[in-house]
Amino acid sequence: MSDPQKPLGLGFIGSGRIAQAHLAAVAKLPGRLRAVAIAGRRRDRAEAAARQHGIATVLGDYRELLANPDVEAVVVTTPNDSHAVIACDAARAGKHILVEKPMALDTASAETMVRAAEDSGVVLMVAQSRRFSDAVGELVRRLPEIGEIIRVHIAFLVSFAQPPTEWWRSSAQAGGLVILLQGSHSLDSIYWWLGRTPESVYATAARTNTAWEGEDEADIVCRFAGGETATVHLSLSTNPPIHEALVVGRQGHLRLIERPAGPPFENLYRLEKNGEALLDGLQSPSLYTHQLREFADAVRAGRRPLASGREILNVMRMLDAARTSVRSGQPVVL
Repeated sequence: MSDPQKPLGLGFIGSGRIAQAHLAAVAKLPGRLRAVAIAGRRRDRAEAAARQHGIATVLGDYRELLANPDVEAVVVTTPNDSHAVIACDAARAGKHILVEKPMALDTASAETMVRAAEDSGVVLMVAQSRRFSDAVGELVRRLPEIGEIIRVHIAFLVSFAQPPTEWWRSSAQAGGLVILLQGSHSLDSIYWWLGRTPESVYATAARTNTAWEGEDEADIVCRFAGGETATVHLSLSTNPPIHEALVVGRQGHLRLIERPAGPPFENLYRLEKNGEALLDGLQSPSLYTHQLREFADAVRAGRRPLASGREILNVMRMLDAARTSVRSGQPVVL
């Protein structure tokens, strides 16, 4: 049993673009966390990350990292198609797991991750980072003020002329592209805010950029048993970007706007209730800092974290339904 008074020893599996956000967050939580090892297929990139963040141990194979007794938990930031295998190996090694979204390529793979974690008694959390802004926290607290929710509308429209990381090019590695990439955030918000999965999901998608194999434009319509509707619009080709959510209740509405602040993974947020600003400014500390704090605290307390693997199975079912609907051209009943 690790000493609860010492910072939790973290191992990083993956050293690419999104790993940088998690590594920067560790430095903000010195009493809770310490990065002790990093493993990546690109040894040069892993070594560069280790130098930048003061990590002593660099490895080429993540299984060597799992054998390190100083590693109590892992942060998995590898391509989407590898999440399930690595998480299951980590669970069997007795390591707690924070895995990047999407949790896995499909629900069946995600279920194997949940079973492995529960069988080993380790925490499994999914990095649904958009849950962890102060503005989203305030939105969730304010939901009762707008009454019964009747509509949610989310636009997550960004611009990438070229993939920022090589595996985005591969439909097999990414699981398509934008539906899992950005839809995992948006459908998670819908699930969390409404507290349940929809009755049916209908989706369309298209590829408009030959820089990758998967879809870069998509639209998803979720219909709920009570008549509520939630819509999601996803794009990798919208410049300047638009990322906002509108939650409509019978007694008012809440509007959330996210804007890039300039540096990677830093954002500005504005939250409005019926047109009046409740919050407006830079998110500090970052979403990733709040997320890692929740992960570390859940591990130390032996409790289920926010965005636990078991909870996010519900989001995976929604994502599966969306991708199935794209292929069939028909709504999918959950």
